[in-house]
Amino acid sequence: MKFKKYTTLFLDRDGVINEKIDGYVKTYSEFKFIDGILESLKYLSEHFEKIIIVTNQQGIGKKLMTSDDLDRLHNSMVNEINLSGGRIDKIYHCPCLESENCDCRKPNSGMLLEAKKDFPSIKFKNSILLGDSDTDITAAENVGVKAVKVSLDYSLSDWTREFLLN
Repeated sequence: MKFKKYTTLFLDRDGVINEKIDGYVKTYSEFKFIDGILESLKYLSEHFEKIIIVTNQQGIGKKLMTSDDLDRLHNSMVNEINLSGGRIDKIYHCPCLESENCDCRKPNSGMLLEAKKDFPSIKFKNSILLGDSDTDITAAENVGVKAVKVSLDYSLSDWTREFLLN
């Protein structure tokens, strides 16, 4: 049996799974997967016990969309990921405004802690988070999760290739 250093993969959504837009992605018609992400998620699904999305969604707090709108968007996204052979085990979102400084909104670690509560087998020292912002990295590091910052120049697809080679 091959030893797995990392067993849980946490992913931010906007800028990691889908392209960021000017404003908020409120519907699935505005959602566009980043090139190569569906293939990456297929391969990563074979190597991680859990794949969990943690995403700030203050568009809800700003009344630009509802929780039901977000659920519909996420259901469509997960269906497409499943059809491509990948999987997402759970999605956590924070609907709060940045000004509220709630526990769940990144850079706070509430969504990661909630995932650990829901999945007690998660060990933060064996987890990794990929995000595109400093708030993602801080949320991970605050609880001992390794963090990798992705960008237009270094994508999840690039990281997947490196991960599979190591």
